[in-house]
Amino acid sequence: MSSEQTTSQIEVVEQPKPNNYKKLYHKEKERNEILEKKNKYLLAKINIHTNNQNVGEKDEVLLLLDLYHLNEMNEFDKLIEIFGEEASEGISILNIDTDDEIVDLNKLSKAPCGYKADCKIRMKKTNNVYSISIKSKNGANPSILNHTPRSAKIFQKNGIFYNSVYCLDKIIKEYINKRKNKKIGEDTPISELMCLKNDYLLKEKFLEILSYFVFDGSGKGYSKCKSDAIMTYQRDKIIFKKYDNIQNKKVYIESIYDKIVISLRDKGMRKVIDEYCKPWVFNDIKPDGSIKYKGSLHIRIK
Repeated sequence: MSSEQTTSQIEVVEQPKPNNYKKLYHKEKERNEILEKKNKYLLAKINIHTNNQNVGEKDEVLLLLDLYHLNEMNEFDKLIEIFGEEASEGISILNIDTDDEIVDLNKLSKAPCGYKADCKIRMKKTNNVYSISIKSKNGANPSILNHTPRSAKIFQKNGIFYNSVYCLDKIIKEYINKRKNKKIGEDTPISELMCLKNDYLLKEKFLEILSYFVFDGSGKGYSKCKSDAIMTYQRDKIIFKKYDNIQNKKVYIESIYDKIVISLRDKGMRKVIDEYCKPWVFNDIKPDGSIKYKGSLHIRIK
């Protein structure tokens, strides 16, 4: 028999696949998908860590990445630790403008300027949506009110707090007097101002103003998206609390009241200081005799 004939008679026998071939295939596919999700998550975190934003701005996105990843990996037990039983079926992070679910972790970003809430999150079990303000405790003290002069829209005629500006006038008058007499520094704990200790109604009005700046708006007016919940982020620990009515919001403001630090800064001021702004202006005289006019109210949580 020729070698050519022998070769033609050899039958190639395909080895039988294991009985659990399909199961093994799906497990391998699942492992690869999980690995791909983890790699995308880690790469997204690296991109945030290496950008030029400040710590607070980075943390807003890093927190959302963590929540997105926990949900994507079906780690609902960890979501329950943060949000409670409402999160037992997972969450959806929503586009803050359209309310569409974000399905690409690279689309997670810091909320635009003019929004009090930093994100919207829907609980899949209940369909409740929370507009959440994120407070990072990993960097600079989180701010309540950013560099706002007396000329801000809300303090002008027909503004939200036009009839309440007298409250801030009294507080700032004491602040300026004590600065002039070198009894306090630029950043001053609220506890140093006696007018708030001695006047109950003044303090109540001040708490109302603080609540507005925490939950509702800025010097320009009401936010495009008010907040009704707060998440704090410190060393990867996430704490979520709802503040969905006036009383709950007041409870929160009272809880942070003793940690409030106020100051007057030059940032955000008009170039020409008119008479309306002068009650808030502190003349900061430098050693060389030059003067920095500081008339923008700044409030932080220490």
